Amino acid sequence: MMNNPLPQNFTQCLEYYLINLLAKGYSQATVDLKQQILETFFDWLKIQAIFDLDRVNVSVLDTYLENLRSHRKKLSNLPLAQTTIRTRATTVKIFLRGLYTKGIIESNECEKFELPKAGKALPKSILSIQDVLAIIKQVPTHTIKGIRDRAIIECFYASGIRRNELVNLKLEDFDFSARQIKIVNGKGGHDRFVPIGKTAILWIRKYLRDARPYFAHIGSGHTLFLGNNGKKFLPGALTSLMSKYIKRANLNKFGSCHQYRHAAATHMMDNDADIRHVQEFLGHSSISTTQVYVHISKARLQKVYKKSHPRAD
Repeated sequence: MMNNPLPQNFTQCLEYYLINLLAKGYSQATVDLKQQILETFFDWLKIQAIFDLDRVNVSVLDTYLENLRSHRKKLSNLPLAQTTIRTRATTVKIFLRGLYTKGIIESNECEKFELPKAGKALPKSILSIQDVLAIIKQVPTHTIKGIRDRAIIECFYASGIRRNELVNLKLEDFDFSARQIKIVNGKGGHDRFVPIGKTAILWIRKYLRDARPYFAHIGSGHTLFLGNNGKKFLPGALTSLMSKYIKRANLNKFGSCHQYRHAAATHMMDNDADIRHVQEFLGHSSISTTQVYVHISKARLQKVYKKSHPRAD
């Protein structure tokens, strides 16, 4: 068992905290996200010449919050979403609470820190069906890498799965005869089956036949989609790869892997899919999360308006 780290040693405090999260049953993906957020927070603290977690108070967190609000993304120069800001601030607050509970920091004034409102931001720049087709045309499918990249895009759009879910897919998770994928230990630790369309299956078969053997080596294991090094994609590398094709399409829209998930859900709603089915498809634990796609489905709104409003015509 680890001894309590000193509050001046950020690395040891983080390691101690993450080990405790894993022991409590948090998924590796959740732990990895918290680690990324906290490491970014530590980097910011050092810029502020704060090298002791006992010195982090409400005033420090208020300044950090302002920093998050003024931050701009590198690729799009857009501000962070309100939900992202809240997630980062919440992660830091809960981390400090955990250290205080374990007796690592002497006080926890930061418990008084007021978190920003979560907001109800809608997904921005949803890809239309024509946008998805335009992006697909950017993929050089005459190359080995292009075949793989096309298969990944088709899989994302057809199944609506999350980035980490795709990264962790195994060869045995595909049932081609049933046209479905098994998602093992998805968000929240849940397993589920997701249907996948014929076009995606054709491209995944082509990838398995013509491209995967080119990347694969003894260390590849059963990982389905392999990076250039023959290993499982790093999440950041997959994000960069997918955003590259969206940028090439000159759509004036930004995003990466999650864009296809938003698009799949919105297009299903546009075509009168039942919200409960979309919820199951996306793997949402709460239907309130899926409800956002009702609001952004402009086609559905038009249908309902024309059918129900007496002055529609």
